[in-house]
Amino acid sequence: RAREKFSFTYLPEESEKLFREALACYSAGLFAAFASMCRRTAQAVFHDLGENGRLQTFDQIAEAREMAEIDADTFAAMKKVLFGTDAEAYPSLPELGPDEAAVLLELLKDILYQAYVRRGKLQQATMVRRFFVDEATPDKITPIGRAAGQTTD
Repeated sequence: RAREKFSFTYLPEESEKLFREALACYSAGLFAAFASMCRRTAQAVFHDLGENGRLQTFDQIAEAREMAEIDADTFAAMKKVLFGTDAEAYPSLPELGPDEAAVLLELLKDILYQAYVRRGKLQQATMVRRFFVDEATPDKITPIGRAAGQTTD
């Protein structure tokens, strides 16, 4: 398999490290290891975002299920990988084939994009816009004749 591409610029260090390893497992066709690394990546994201972020992420993948028309069995496996815990009875991770692994990859990429990349790009774009607005604000321009305390009467 070809290496998967993803913009890691805005990801926290821990999530980036885990997702890079997940991608390496996916590219090597090691789907059990890939599922395990996806779970660890999701756990790092949920830890970073808190319980509210976890709930928002669940809503996000439910929406993605509808958009991508993911069947119920595949979606159940994705939920078990992403939202399950290692404390569950053996086996806590479902066995994935190439099709399920591809769906999981796209769901996790979407989670990371929404949680970090989209937010980071939007924050950066807003900061740049504000900078240029501040530079163009009329009150920063000194009218002729008013410099150094002069008046125009």
